[in-house]
Amino acid sequence: MVDKDDLDFLSASTIKGDKVVNRAGEDLGKIEEIMIDLQSGKIAYAVLSFSEFMGLGNKFFAIPWQILTLRLHEHAFLLGITKETLERAGDFEKGNWPLTREELAGTYISYGYQPYWQVQTGMPEEAESERMTRMETMTGRDNLDFLSASTIKGDKVVNKAGEHLGKIEELMIDLEDGRVAYAALSFGGFLGLGSKLFAIPWQALQMKLHDHAILLDIPKDILEKAEGFDKDHWPVTNREWLFAMYSYYGYQPYWKAERIESRPGNL
Repeated sequence: MVDKDDLDFLSASTIKGDKVVNRAGEDLGKIEEIMIDLQSGKIAYAVLSFSEFMGLGNKFFAIPWQILTLRLHEHAFLLGITKETLERAGDFEKGNWPLTREELAGTYISYGYQPYWQVQTGMPEEAESERMTRMETMTGRDNLDFLSASTIKGDKVVNKAGEHLGKIEELMIDLEDGRVAYAALSFGGFLGLGSKLFAIPWQALQMKLHDHAILLDIPKDILEKAEGFDKDHWPVTNREWLFAMYSYYGYQPYWKAERIESRPGNL
C-alpha cells in the first residue's frame, strides 16, 4: 500500500507471510497469522511457523507482539528469543490456536510477559457499557476473545436494522502499539458510496458472532459525508491523519487518555 522503508503502520495482509529472522539475520520462519483481541482491537499474538533451521518444522507458536521487532529495510521481523524458550512455551497444531484470554495467559507468562489485559497502563478501557455490549455479542460462540485477521477480513458489515452495508476489506495495524489502527470498509452501492473504501475506528465496530457479521454503529448521514479513498490509493497513515479520522466519527484515538463523549449525529 505504501513503501515499507519508513512507516509505523502496515496492513494485516502485508504482515501475514513476512519472514522472521534472528539477530544474525538468519531466516527462521514466517508469520502465519495475527490474532485480534475483539474487545480492545489489540494484537493478542502472532502465529509463527518455523523452518527446519530451528528444528521446529510443522509446529506453530503463539508469540506476544512485544517480542517481535520490525526490521523495515529487511522486510522482516526480528525474534529475540531462543529455541529453548520457544520449546518451554509449547507449540500447537495448525488451526487449534488459543481463542480465549484464559488459554493465552500461560503463553505470555512462559515468555516472561504479563498478559496485556492485566497491565495497568494509565489508559482507561472502553466505557463499561461498550465493553458489556462487546462481551454479550461474543457469548454463544465458545466465548471467543480472539479471531484471526484473515477471518475478520471479508466479514459482512450490518447496521442496527440488520441490513447488509458492505464488508471488511482490510485491517491496518499500528506496529508500535500492536493494535488495529482502523478497519477499511467497502459499502458497495447500499449507501450510495460507490467503490470507495472508508477508514473506521475499531471502537465503532461490534462483533455479532452469532450472525458472522460486524455491526457498524455510525449514523448514515455521517458515513455519507465521510472522506473515502480509492482502493489503489490508500491514505498515508500517521497519527495526525488518524486523529482527524477518529475525531470526525466522535472517537478519541486509542493513544489518548480521554474519550470524546459527543459524537457527530448525536448532538
